Amino acid sequence: MSERSAADQKWDTGPRDSRAELPLALAMRPSGKAGIRYSYSSATTGFLSRIHELLELTKAARSTKSSAEWVVKRFQQTKERVLDATGVHLENRKALDIGPGQRLGCLRCFSLTNDVVGIDTDVITPSFDVLAYARMVRHNTLMRTLKTFARQLMGIDARFRAALATELGVSFLPEARVLRMSATAMTFPDETFDFVYSHSVFEHIDDPEAALREVARVLRPGGVAYISVHLYSSHSGSHDPRILCQGSPRPPFWPHLRPALAPAIRPNTYLNRLRLSEWRALFDTIMPGATFVSDRQDGELTEPLRMLRQQGELSSFSDEELLTVDFVGIWKKPATAVHATDPVSGTGRTSLKATGSDKSPPRSATAWNLGAAR
Repeated sequence: MSERSAADQKWDTGPRDSRAELPLALAMRPSGKAGIRYSYSSATTGFLSRIHELLELTKAARSTKSSAEWVVKRFQQTKERVLDATGVHLENRKALDIGPGQRLGCLRCFSLTNDVVGIDTDVITPSFDVLAYARMVRHNTLMRTLKTFARQLMGIDARFRAALATELGVSFLPEARVLRMSATAMTFPDETFDFVYSHSVFEHIDDPEAALREVARVLRPGGVAYISVHLYSSHSGSHDPRILCQGSPRPPFWPHLRPALAPAIRPNTYLNRLRLSEWRALFDTIMPGATFVSDRQDGELTEPLRMLRQQGELSSFSDEELLTVDFVGIWKKPATAVHATDPVSGTGRTSLKATGSDKSPPRSATAWNLGAAR
């Protein structure tokens, strides 16, 4: 039986999504009221989908070592990419992690040699804390709280921290500090940080332009931003837990981009659905001169893509945006700014002009000026 008749038909259920009939630029935009929340808990999914996610916790309990290995690999890769692109060593820096995740993996890694704070729209508690759970119910929804409670009750988080410390070759990890704050309206003063990091977060932000402008604002001259986006057009870009938990891609491929299969997709979070060209345009406008890196799945998906193209599918998407999983923008903030007049509104605005190397000396850990952090 062919791939289409077997795997695809399994997902070809339910009424046809009317959005598939819209022009692509409209069909890719989120429906409903956006902007209220953009965290994990911002999407409404079926009860069975959430139960499936809870069952995945039992798998996570057996994979803390591999999870820690993956986090450390990404941490090391980030440092190497920043050094290659900007010449900046990520040590003794004042750093910000936007959306560090419930287990705070990379935030803890960077905290070993840097002064780091994280921000998230969800309340994050790194250990068992009844008062924190009460705050989580208020801000994160009940499902997020239950998952965190179950993870910590099962000892998954504690084992992950131990595995992470072992992988990093240290006896303990620094305490993690996370503030509840929106990336689109940070309360930090201008030019606060030497390094701003985010992985797989900006695709969940309803106003990514505002968030990128905030990153540029809070960076010091010579500071570096590393923003990694999980592309919606990738095979797993729908954030359907059934696909995210696959490991290696399995058919049906790119079901959320194929009108016959899209109705069966159940994302577990809000997605802004920006395309690769739109992300590039945002970086080029707000962070001119940024270096782009693409993490791709050519080896796993080139042949399935060729077969689907032969069937006339996915013609509206380029190979690059379908095969790229994570799109990374790396930007070093220039040391000078140029004031210009916006030709449309006539109002003044500040743009950035590229200059030389990082003139900021390494900084030891310092006290935070947090402003009116929520």
